[in-house]
Amino acid sequence: MSELLHRVRAALPRTAVEWVPALVVSFVLLPLVIVNGHMWPYSANTVDLNVYRLAVQDMVNGHDIYLTSTPVDNLKFIYPPIAAILMTPLLLGPYIVWQIIWTVVGTGALLSVLRRIKVPRGLAVGVVAAALVLAMEPIRTTMGYGQVNTMLMALVVADLLPDDPGKTRRIPRGALIGLAAAIKLTPLLFVVFAFLIVKHRVAIMAIVSFAFFTGIAWILLPKESLEYWRSLGKGEVNTAGPVYVGNQSISGAMTRWFAEDRKTVITALAIGFVIAGIATLVAAWWWRRGEKVFAIGLVGLATCLASPLSWTHHHVWAAILLIAVTTSSTLPWWAVWLSRAWAIWIALCLPLAVLPYGGHKELAYTVGQKLVGNLGPTLGSVLILALAGHAVVRILSARSARSVAMPVPVD
Repeated sequence: MSELLHRVRAALPRTAVEWVPALVVSFVLLPLVIVNGHMWPYSANTVDLNVYRLAVQDMVNGHDIYLTSTPVDNLKFIYPPIAAILMTPLLLGPYIVWQIIWTVVGTGALLSVLRRIKVPRGLAVGVVAAALVLAMEPIRTTMGYGQVNTMLMALVVADLLPDDPGKTRRIPRGALIGLAAAIKLTPLLFVVFAFLIVKHRVAIMAIVSFAFFTGIAWILLPKESLEYWRSLGKGEVNTAGPVYVGNQSISGAMTRWFAEDRKTVITALAIGFVIAGIATLVAAWWWRRGEKVFAIGLVGLATCLASPLSWTHHHVWAAILLIAVTTSSTLPWWAVWLSRAWAIWIALCLPLAVLPYGGHKELAYTVGQKLVGNLGPTLGSVLILALAGHAVVRILSARSARSVAMPVPVD
């Protein structure tokens, strides 16, 4: 016991300098990020957290969680049923307490990611976390909305990158990826990635974990589970249409370029899945060359591009990609700068800052407005395809060099 207390006391100063800057920025910004929040009296409009809470209330009262909506914004609950089950504790205690808890957990998730991607421990982690909350729109609005994006990212990263030295791992690797995928389907792409980097146990455990949590939902909420999966198969997402400029996926870009019809959406989804598949192969290639942080960020980017709906705050993976190419990197110079350009564009979030949106105003965009609204998905896709071309050239060159080096048999 005395040894444990000594270790805790020794770790307290470093823990404080890591947590305090990020928490201070998070709580100062929390009531300012989303409209109708107030600094005094302190009140934050965490609308997505409110959706989760209302859905849980409806669930325990026997109502359909997919009919839940917020009274002012008419926002719907769109996650798989297991998400509502896991969020049941939101009913315990005042809402303001959960706003505080959610912000602390979200901040802790960001700090966990930064530590695992080798941002130096101590003040550096705290300052980088605070800077990301302040300057990167997906991180900032994830906190402001009361969203789960940084938490899910932390679950994935925790299964793929090493724990802190000296810590004992109790949860099997892969279980957290499966949990993240059960809450929001897009992390399933990391299961494919785990197979490609020959982490078969991680991939299998992720599948088992996903099936376990999804199975619990089928047992406890069979009607809602059937409704969710049936609606997903029909392409119904219970939220705003893909043309909304806050949707920075390939589907969003294509519907804004062409038309918001079924043919365009299906074509965009097919292209998105192909791009995601290419990105996962390329990421595995870079993983084997030591660029593990970059590889994870690239797969995260791919999940956002392939999803039918990727709101700007879903792109928290840009933080990982930006840090990967800002520190030492063996990537070609053009890949470094293209990655930085994409991440900085995501951080600035100019489409929502300078363009009219909502009410299908996007259908009347000029060519210039379409370029601004669609630059994020375009840059991301160009980065992936350019990296794929680079990998193919490198692989073919290596094979050619090996064939030249082989001795010619003599009769």
